[in-house]
Amino acid sequence: MPTTDAMPTNPLLTRLQELEQETDAEFVIELIDIYLNETPKQIQAIAAALTTQTFPALMITAHTLKGSSLNLGAKQLGALCLKLEEIGRAGKSIPEGTSTAEIENEYENVKTMLLACRQSKQ
Repeated sequence: MPTTDAMPTNPLLTRLQELEQETDAEFVIELIDIYLNETPKQIQAIAAALTTQTFPALMITAHTLKGSSLNLGAKQLGALCLKLEEIGRAGKSIPEGTSTAEIENEYENVKTMLLACRQSKQ
């Protein structure tokens, strides 16, 4: 039977454990709360930038969400944000069908994990 060390780990949970070891559970809960409060606003801002084709706003907002997601270990969400950041940086045109749907779906996955983690720390 393989040890738990050999099993694949969730980067989000791994990062939250690292943060807790570096700080404390209260700090991790605060980070989770801030992330859960701010991320929907950032997704709305990305959607608005896509609708209006405001490339600087798209680049900055996607970059911000990418950074906060990666800091918490939400690598897939960070990768999705990077794609939109690059579209904003290029400033040429937004490819047909580009939306926040994938980001919204991945955020829901991340949110579920964060809420479970938060609950276990209280």
